[in-house]
Amino acid sequence: MFESLSGFFKDKMAPAESRTDDLNHLQVATCALLLEAAHADDDFTGEEEETIARMVGSRFGLDAEQTSELLHVADEERQKSGDLYQFARLINDSFTHPRKLAVLELLWQVVYNDGVLEAHEDALMHKMGTLLGVRHEELMALKLKVKRSGS
Repeated sequence: MFESLSGFFKDKMAPAESRTDDLNHLQVATCALLLEAAHADDDFTGEEEETIARMVGSRFGLDAEQTSELLHVADEERQKSGDLYQFARLINDSFTHPRKLAVLELLWQVVYNDGVLEAHEDALMHKMGTLLGVRHEELMALKLKVKRSGS
């Protein structure tokens, strides 16, 4: 299902030919951002990996094998990418404002997974908020929501 997605980013994110392809590309982009948030503190733990897998499986309605494959493809694309702009641009161009907020909420959950917000994680989140066109007040409201929930 996700094997063909690797070529997606190589083709400079050319428009997808079907709604299914669009959905798959958005899933890869979302997962790449989640993985980047998890790796931001240079301490990617098994607990973070499990948390992301649960989030992704639940949000996208995938079984364990599909989730694992999606995360593998997303991690490969994340590592090959020079920056996060291509992933954020795809989400920004394709998602409504409420869905962008939902992605940012997931990112805050990943960042706060270990209970500690480090400076570079906070900087990453501010960058993501800017790239997704979200107002600072909205980003901070999501941060407080996630922090209060203990995620």
